[in-house]
Amino acid sequence: MDHLPSEITTQILSRLPVKYVFRCRSVCKTWLNIIDDRRLFTPLHFTRSLEEEATPHNKSTFIFASSTGRYPFYIVDKEQSQSAFKSTRIYVSGSDYNIIYANSCNGLLCYSFPTNQGNGYSTFIQNPATQEVVNLPDSNSTQESTNIHFRHFMLYVHNLGFGFDSSSSLFKVLQVLHKSNGLPHSAPVKAQVCTLGSNTWRRLRNFPRVSCYRSAPVLINGSLHWMTYEHILSFDLASENFEFLQLPEIYLSGPRRFRPEKNFRLVALDGCLSVADSSSDEDVQLWIMKEYNVKESWIKLIVKSRYVEDSVLFKNVIPICFWKNGELLLLYGSQILVTYEIESGRYTPFDIEGLPAYRFDCLKGSYGYEVYPYVGNLMSINTICRMEAQP
Repeated sequence: MDHLPSEITTQILSRLPVKYVFRCRSVCKTWLNIIDDRRLFTPLHFTRSLEEEATPHNKSTFIFASSTGRYPFYIVDKEQSQSAFKSTRIYVSGSDYNIIYANSCNGLLCYSFPTNQGNGYSTFIQNPATQEVVNLPDSNSTQESTNIHFRHFMLYVHNLGFGFDSSSSLFKVLQVLHKSNGLPHSAPVKAQVCTLGSNTWRRLRNFPRVSCYRSAPVLINGSLHWMTYEHILSFDLASENFEFLQLPEIYLSGPRRFRPEKNFRLVALDGCLSVADSSSDEDVQLWIMKEYNVKESWIKLIVKSRYVEDSVLFKNVIPICFWKNGELLLLYGSQILVTYEIESGRYTPFDIEGLPAYRFDCLKGSYGYEVYPYVGNLMSINTICRMEAQP
Protein backbone atom coordinates (compact mmCIF):
# COMPACT_ATOMS: atom_id res chain seq x y z
CA MET A 1 0.00 0.00 0.00
CA ASP A 2 3.04 2.29 0.01
CA HIS A 3 2.27 3.39 -3.55
CA LEU A 4 -1.27 4.50 -2.68
CA PRO A 5 -2.03 8.15 -2.02
CA SER A 6 -2.22 9.04 1.66
CA GLU A 7 -5.93 9.89 1.38
CA ILE A 8 -6.81 6.40 0.11
CA THR A 9 -4.65 4.71 2.75
CA THR A 10 -6.43 6.75 5.42
CA GLN A 11 -9.84 5.67 4.12
CA ILE A 12 -8.81 2.00 4.14
CA LEU A 13 -7.35 2.11 7.65
CA SER A 14 -10.42 3.96 8.99
CA ARG A 15 -12.58 0.94 8.12
CA LEU A 16 -10.59 -1.48 10.26
CA PRO A 17 -11.62 -2.57 13.78
CA VAL A 18 -9.66 -0.95 16.60
CA LYS A 19 -7.56 -4.04 17.35
CA TYR A 20 -6.29 -4.12 13.75
CA VAL A 21 -5.66 -0.38 13.72
CA PHE A 22 -3.30 -0.76 16.66
CA ARG A 23 -1.47 -3.54 14.85
CA CYS A 24 -1.15 -1.35 11.75
CA ARG A 25 0.68 1.31 13.76
CA SER A 26 3.69 -1.03 13.77
CA VAL A 27 3.77 -1.62 10.01
CA CYS A 28 5.59 1.54 8.97
CA LYS A 29 6.15 5.15 9.94
CA THR A 30 3.69 6.42 7.33
CA TRP A 31 0.84 4.36 8.78
CA LEU A 32 1.85 5.35 12.30
CA ASN A 33 1.60 9.03 11.42
CA ILE A 34 -1.80 8.54 9.75
CA ILE A 35 -3.29 6.63 12.68
CA ASP A 36 -1.89 8.99 15.32
CA ASP A 37 -3.46 12.01 13.62
CA ARG A 38 -6.14 12.85 16.17
CA ARG A 39 -7.36 15.79 14.09
CA LEU A 40 -8.16 13.79 10.94
CA PHE A 41 -7.98 10.01 11.43
CA THR A 42 -9.59 9.66 14.87
CA PRO A 43 -12.87 11.47 13.98
CA LEU A 44 -13.01 9.61 10.65
CA HIS A 45 -12.58 6.23 12.36
CA PHE A 46 -15.17 7.24 14.96
CA THR A 47 -17.68 8.00 12.20
CA ARG A 48 -17.01 4.62 10.58
CA SER A 49 -17.52 2.94 13.95
CA LEU A 50 -20.91 4.61 14.35
CA GLU A 51 -21.95 3.34 10.93
CA GLU A 52 -20.87 -0.19 11.80
CA GLU A 53 -22.62 -0.13 15.17
CA ALA A 54 -25.89 0.71 13.41
CA THR A 55 -25.72 -2.61 11.51
CA PRO A 56 -25.48 -5.49 14.03
CA HIS A 57 -25.36 -8.27 11.41
CA ASN A 58 -22.12 -10.23 11.17
CA LYS A 59 -20.80 -8.84 14.44
CA SER A 60 -17.81 -10.67 15.85
CA THR A 61 -16.99 -8.56 18.93
CA PHE A 62 -19.10 -8.24 22.07
CA ILE A 63 -19.01 -6.78 25.56
CA PHE A 64 -19.76 -9.24 28.38
CA ALA A 65 -20.81 -7.43 31.57
CA SER A 66 -21.18 -9.45 34.74
CA SER A 67 -24.61 -9.12 36.37
CA THR A 68 -23.15 -10.28 39.70
CA GLY A 69 -20.61 -7.47 40.03
CA ARG A 70 -17.53 -9.72 40.02
CA TYR A 71 -15.10 -9.83 37.07
CA PRO A 72 -17.30 -7.17 35.51
CA PHE A 73 -16.27 -6.63 31.88
CA TYR A 74 -14.80 -8.65 29.05
CA ILE A 75 -14.33 -8.03 25.35
CA VAL A 76 -15.18 -11.25 23.54
CA ASP A 77 -14.26 -11.46 19.87
CA LYS A 78 -13.73 -13.99 17.11
CA GLU A 79 -11.24 -14.05 14.30
CA GLN A 80 -12.67 -15.08 10.94
CA SER A 81 -10.37 -18.08 10.74
CA GLN A 82 -11.17 -19.36 14.24
CA SER A 83 -14.06 -21.44 15.54
CA ALA A 84 -13.93 -20.15 19.12
CA PHE A 85 -14.30 -16.73 20.70
CA LYS A 86 -11.56 -15.31 22.92
CA SER A 87 -12.13 -13.04 25.89
CA THR A 88 -10.03 -10.17 27.21
CA ARG A 89 -10.73 -8.72 30.62
CA ILE A 90 -11.33 -4.97 30.89
CA TYR A 91 -9.90 -3.60 34.11
CA VAL A 92 -12.08 -0.94 35.71
CA SER A 93 -11.44 1.89 38.14
CA GLY A 94 -12.34 1.13 41.74
CA SER A 95 -13.92 -2.00 43.17
CA ASP A 96 -14.82 -5.10 41.16
CA TYR A 97 -17.84 -5.67 43.39
CA ASN A 98 -21.32 -4.09 43.50
CA ILE A 99 -20.85 -2.53 40.08
CA ILE A 100 -23.97 -1.28 38.33
CA TYR A 101 -23.53 -1.50 34.58
CA ALA A 102 -25.36 0.89 32.29
CA ASN A 103 -24.67 -0.08 28.68
CA SER A 104 -22.08 0.50 26.00
CA CYS A 105 -22.54 3.30 23.49
CA ASN A 106 -20.26 4.21 20.59
CA GLY A 107 -17.44 2.14 22.02
CA LEU A 108 -17.66 3.66 25.51
CA LEU A 109 -18.71 1.92 28.75
CA CYS A 110 -20.61 3.40 31.67
CA TYR A 111 -20.71 1.90 35.17
CA SER A 112 -21.20 2.98 38.77
CA PHE A 113 -20.51 1.66 42.26
CA PRO A 114 -20.93 2.90 45.86
CA THR A 115 -18.25 5.16 47.29
CA ASN A 116 -16.47 4.25 50.51
CA GLN A 117 -17.67 7.42 52.18
CA GLY A 118 -21.21 8.67 52.64
CA ASN A 119 -24.17 7.69 50.53
CA GLY A 120 -22.87 8.53 47.07
CA TYR A 121 -22.01 6.66 43.92
CA SER A 122 -19.02 7.06 41.64
CA THR A 123 -19.90 6.84 37.95
CA PHE A 124 -17.29 6.27 35.26
CA ILE A 125 -17.10 6.49 31.48
CA GLN A 126 -14.38 4.26 30.05
CA ASN A 127 -12.96 3.68 26.59
CA PRO A 128 -11.49 0.15 26.52
CA ALA A 129 -9.61 0.89 23.30
CA THR A 130 -7.63 3.85 24.66
CA GLN A 131 -7.77 2.81 28.36
CA GLU A 132 -9.07 6.28 29.24
CA VAL A 133 -11.44 6.68 32.19
CA VAL A 134 -13.44 9.75 33.24
CA ASN A 135 -15.01 10.00 36.69
CA LEU A 136 -18.30 11.90 36.80
CA PRO A 137 -19.20 13.97 39.87
CA ASP A 138 -20.59 12.16 42.90
CA SER A 139 -24.27 11.46 42.27
CA ASN A 140 -25.19 12.64 45.76
CA SER A 141 -22.82 15.59 45.92
CA THR A 142 -25.49 18.26 45.53
CA GLN A 143 -27.16 19.94 48.48
CA GLU A 144 -30.52 18.72 47.20
CA SER A 145 -29.40 15.10 47.45
CA THR A 146 -28.01 15.68 50.91
CA ASN A 147 -31.39 16.93 52.05
CA ILE A 148 -33.13 13.86 50.64
CA HIS A 149 -31.27 10.98 52.30
CA PHE A 150 -30.85 12.26 55.85
CA ARG A 151 -31.58 9.77 58.63
CA HIS A 152 -34.17 7.08 57.93
CA PHE A 153 -33.13 5.59 54.62
CA MET A 154 -30.34 5.46 52.09
CA LEU A 155 -30.30 6.36 48.43
CA TYR A 156 -28.78 4.04 45.85
CA VAL A 157 -28.55 3.88 42.07
CA HIS A 158 -31.25 1.48 40.87
CA ASN A 159 -31.09 2.15 37.12
CA LEU A 160 -28.21 3.56 35.10
CA GLY A 161 -28.30 4.49 31.41
CA PHE A 162 -25.83 5.99 28.95
CA GLY A 163 -26.41 7.28 25.44
CA PHE A 164 -25.50 9.70 22.67
CA ASP A 165 -27.84 12.51 21.65
CA SER A 166 -27.14 12.89 17.93
CA SER A 167 -29.15 16.13 17.71
CA SER A 168 -26.72 17.93 20.01
CA SER A 169 -23.71 15.57 19.72
CA LEU A 170 -23.74 15.10 23.50
CA PHE A 171 -23.26 12.01 25.63
CA LYS A 172 -25.60 11.82 28.61
CA VAL A 173 -25.86 9.60 31.70
CA LEU A 174 -29.20 8.99 33.43
CA GLN A 175 -29.47 7.74 37.00
CA VAL A 176 -32.65 6.64 38.74
CA LEU A 177 -32.19 6.70 42.51
CA HIS A 178 -34.23 4.59 44.93
CA LYS A 179 -34.53 4.84 48.68
CA SER A 180 -34.09 1.87 50.97
CA ASN A 181 -35.02 1.58 54.63
CA GLY A 182 -34.03 -2.06 55.11
CA LEU A 183 -37.25 -3.54 53.72
CA PRO A 184 -37.25 -5.99 50.76
CA HIS A 185 -38.72 -3.41 48.38
CA SER A 186 -37.50 0.08 47.57
CA ALA A 187 -39.14 3.11 46.04
CA PRO A 188 -37.95 5.46 43.28
CA VAL A 189 -37.09 8.92 44.57
CA LYS A 190 -35.71 10.87 41.64
CA ALA A 191 -33.97 10.76 38.28
CA GLN A 192 -31.00 12.91 37.34
CA VAL A 193 -28.91 13.40 34.24
CA CYS A 194 -25.28 14.40 33.69
CA THR A 195 -23.93 15.58 30.36
CA LEU A 196 -20.42 14.34 29.65
CA GLY A 197 -18.16 17.38 29.87
CA SER A 198 -20.20 19.11 32.56
CA ASN A 199 -19.59 18.84 36.29
CA THR A 200 -23.13 18.60 37.64
CA TRP A 201 -26.16 16.34 37.85
CA ARG A 202 -29.49 17.91 36.90
CA ARG A 203 -32.63 16.63 38.57
CA LEU A 204 -35.45 15.75 36.16
CA ARG A 205 -38.72 17.04 37.59
CA ASN A 206 -40.79 15.12 35.01
CA PHE A 207 -39.68 11.69 36.27
CA PRO A 208 -42.85 9.57 36.75
CA ARG A 209 -41.38 7.72 39.77
CA VAL A 210 -42.22 4.28 38.46
CA SER A 211 -40.26 1.17 39.47
CA CYS A 212 -38.30 -0.45 36.64
CA TYR A 213 -36.53 -3.77 36.42
CA ARG A 214 -33.00 -3.40 37.73
CA SER A 215 -31.22 -4.18 34.49
CA ALA A 216 -29.12 -2.54 31.82
CA PRO A 217 -31.24 -0.38 29.49
CA VAL A 218 -31.86 -0.79 25.78
CA LEU A 219 -30.72 2.16 23.66
CA ILE A 220 -32.87 2.48 20.52
CA ASN A 221 -34.27 5.38 18.52
CA GLY A 222 -32.34 7.94 20.59
CA SER A 223 -33.98 6.77 23.84
CA LEU A 224 -33.10 4.59 26.82
CA HIS A 225 -35.66 1.91 27.72
CA TRP A 226 -36.41 -0.17 30.81
CA MET A 227 -39.23 -2.58 31.54
CA THR A 228 -41.62 -1.69 34.33
CA TYR A 229 -44.18 -4.07 35.78
CA GLU A 230 -46.84 -2.72 33.43
CA HIS A 231 -45.13 -0.83 30.58
CA ILE A 232 -41.84 0.04 28.95
CA LEU A 233 -40.40 3.31 30.24
CA SER A 234 -38.46 5.37 27.68
CA PHE A 235 -36.23 8.40 28.18
CA ASP A 236 -35.56 10.56 25.14
CA LEU A 237 -31.96 11.77 25.29
CA ALA A 238 -32.68 14.86 23.18
CA SER A 239 -35.85 16.20 24.83
CA GLU A 240 -35.13 14.56 28.23
CA ASN A 241 -38.78 13.54 28.41
CA PHE A 242 -40.16 10.24 29.74
CA GLU A 243 -42.83 8.20 27.99
CA PHE A 244 -44.62 4.87 28.45
CA LEU A 245 -44.67 2.32 25.62
CA GLN A 246 -47.13 -0.57 25.48
CA LEU A 247 -45.89 -4.09 26.13
CA PRO A 248 -46.89 -6.99 23.85
CA GLU A 249 -49.39 -9.61 24.98
CA ILE A 250 -47.33 -11.01 27.83
CA TYR A 251 -48.62 -11.60 31.32
CA LEU A 252 -46.52 -10.47 34.24
CA SER A 253 -48.88 -11.73 36.95
CA GLY A 254 -49.87 -15.23 38.00
CA PRO A 255 -48.34 -18.16 39.90
CA ARG A 256 -45.26 -18.33 37.60
CA ARG A 257 -44.61 -14.61 37.76
CA PHE A 258 -43.39 -14.22 41.34
CA ARG A 259 -40.27 -12.43 40.08
CA PRO A 260 -41.14 -11.37 36.53
CA GLU A 261 -37.90 -9.43 36.12
CA LYS A 262 -36.08 -12.80 36.03
CA ASN A 263 -38.27 -14.12 33.20
CA PHE A 264 -38.71 -11.07 31.00
CA ARG A 265 -35.85 -9.15 29.42
CA LEU A 266 -35.79 -6.09 27.22
CA VAL A 267 -33.34 -6.47 24.32
CA ALA A 268 -32.47 -4.87 20.98
CA LEU A 269 -32.85 -7.07 17.91
CA ASP A 270 -32.11 -5.78 14.43
CA GLY A 271 -32.57 -2.19 15.64
CA CYS A 272 -35.98 -3.02 17.11
CA LEU A 273 -37.17 -2.91 20.70
CA SER A 274 -37.82 -6.53 21.77
CA VAL A 275 -38.95 -8.51 24.80
CA ALA A 276 -37.63 -12.00 25.59
CA ASP A 277 -40.08 -14.13 27.60
CA SER A 278 -38.32 -17.13 29.15
CA SER A 279 -41.01 -17.98 31.71
CA SER A 280 -41.89 -21.22 29.90
CA ASP A 281 -39.89 -24.43 30.25
CA GLU A 282 -40.62 -25.29 26.62
CA ASP A 283 -39.40 -22.29 24.63
CA VAL A 284 -38.42 -18.63 24.70
CA GLN A 285 -40.85 -16.22 23.09
CA LEU A 286 -39.33 -13.19 21.38
CA TRP A 287 -41.61 -10.22 20.85
CA ILE A 288 -40.22 -7.70 18.35
CA MET A 289 -41.65 -4.20 17.85
CA LYS A 290 -41.11 -3.79 14.11
CA GLU A 291 -42.30 -0.15 14.12
CA TYR A 292 -41.16 1.94 17.05
CA ASN A 293 -43.89 2.85 19.57
CA VAL A 294 -46.62 1.19 17.51
CA LYS A 295 -48.36 -1.43 19.66
CA GLU A 296 -49.87 -3.20 16.65
CA SER A 297 -46.41 -3.85 15.18
CA TRP A 298 -45.36 -6.44 17.81
CA ILE A 299 -44.56 -9.81 16.21
CA LYS A 300 -43.58 -13.06 17.92
CA LEU A 301 -40.75 -15.53 17.22
CA ILE A 302 -40.20 -18.80 19.06
CA VAL A 303 -36.81 -20.09 20.23
CA LYS A 304 -37.40 -23.82 20.68
CA SER A 305 -35.86 -25.97 23.37
CA ARG A 306 -35.34 -28.87 20.96
CA TYR A 307 -31.71 -30.13 20.92
CA VAL A 308 -31.12 -28.62 24.38
CA GLU A 309 -30.31 -31.30 26.95
CA ASP A 310 -30.49 -29.23 30.15
CA SER A 311 -33.97 -27.73 30.58
CA VAL A 312 -32.85 -25.68 33.60
CA LEU A 313 -30.08 -23.97 31.67
CA PHE A 314 -32.43 -23.47 28.74
CA LYS A 315 -34.28 -20.88 30.82
CA ASN A 316 -31.03 -18.97 30.84
CA VAL A 317 -31.10 -18.01 27.14
CA ILE A 318 -30.31 -14.42 26.21
CA PRO A 319 -30.89 -13.18 22.65
CA ILE A 320 -28.08 -10.88 21.51
CA CYS A 321 -28.65 -9.99 17.86
CA PHE A 322 -29.55 -11.32 14.45
CA TRP A 323 -26.39 -12.74 12.96
CA LYS A 324 -25.20 -14.34 9.76
CA ASN A 325 -27.74 -15.78 7.32
CA GLY A 326 -30.66 -14.56 9.41
CA GLU A 327 -29.72 -16.68 12.42
CA LEU A 328 -30.08 -15.52 15.99
CA LEU A 329 -27.00 -15.22 18.18
CA LEU A 330 -27.83 -16.34 21.72
CA LEU A 331 -26.00 -16.64 25.02
CA TYR A 332 -26.87 -20.02 26.50
CA GLY A 333 -26.07 -21.20 30.00
CA SER A 334 -24.37 -17.88 30.90
CA GLN A 335 -21.22 -18.85 29.00
CA ILE A 336 -21.87 -20.46 25.62
CA LEU A 337 -22.52 -18.45 22.48
CA VAL A 338 -24.75 -20.26 20.00
CA THR A 339 -26.29 -19.47 16.66
CA TYR A 340 -29.92 -20.51 16.30
CA GLU A 341 -31.63 -21.37 13.03
CA ILE A 342 -35.18 -20.12 13.38
CA GLU A 343 -36.75 -22.53 10.90
CA SER A 344 -35.01 -25.75 11.95
CA GLY A 345 -34.54 -24.91 15.64
CA ARG A 346 -30.95 -26.15 15.57
CA TYR A 347 -28.13 -24.69 17.67
CA THR A 348 -24.47 -24.31 16.71
CA PRO A 349 -22.29 -23.65 19.81
CA PHE A 350 -19.10 -21.62 20.08
CA ASP A 351 -16.68 -21.94 22.98
CA ILE A 352 -15.45 -18.79 24.74
CA GLU A 353 -11.86 -19.05 25.92
CA GLY A 354 -10.85 -17.31 29.14
CA LEU A 355 -14.33 -16.30 30.34
CA PRO A 356 -15.08 -17.14 34.01
CA ALA A 357 -17.96 -19.58 34.38
CA TYR A 358 -21.15 -18.65 36.19
CA ARG A 359 -23.48 -21.27 37.57
CA PHE A 360 -27.13 -20.46 37.01
CA ASP A 361 -28.90 -19.63 40.28
CA CYS A 362 -32.45 -20.99 40.12
CA LEU A 363 -33.55 -18.97 43.15
CA LYS A 364 -32.08 -15.63 42.12
CA GLY A 365 -32.48 -16.22 38.43
CA SER A 366 -28.97 -14.87 37.85
CA TYR A 367 -27.93 -14.76 34.22
CA GLY A 368 -24.24 -14.21 34.86
CA TYR A 369 -23.62 -11.82 31.95
CA GLU A 370 -25.27 -9.12 29.93
CA VAL A 371 -24.03 -9.21 26.32
CA TYR A 372 -23.95 -6.41 23.75
CA PRO A 373 -22.41 -5.98 20.30
CA TYR A 374 -19.35 -3.77 20.60
CA VAL A 375 -17.54 -1.48 18.18
CA GLY A 376 -14.43 0.20 19.54
CA ASN A 377 -13.26 3.70 18.68
CA LEU A 378 -10.10 5.74 19.12
CA MET A 379 -11.78 8.96 20.25
CA SER A 380 -10.30 10.41 23.41
CA ILE A 381 -12.88 10.83 26.18
CA ASN A 382 -11.06 13.94 27.38
CA THR A 383 -11.40 15.40 23.89
CA ILE A 384 -15.12 14.63 23.90
CA CYS A 385 -15.48 16.27 27.32
CA ARG A 386 -13.71 19.43 26.13
CA MET A 387 -15.88 19.58 23.00
CA GLU A 388 -19.10 19.13 24.95
CA ALA A 389 -18.11 21.57 27.66
CA GLN A 390 -17.92 24.35 25.08
CA PRO A 391 -21.06 26.53 24.82
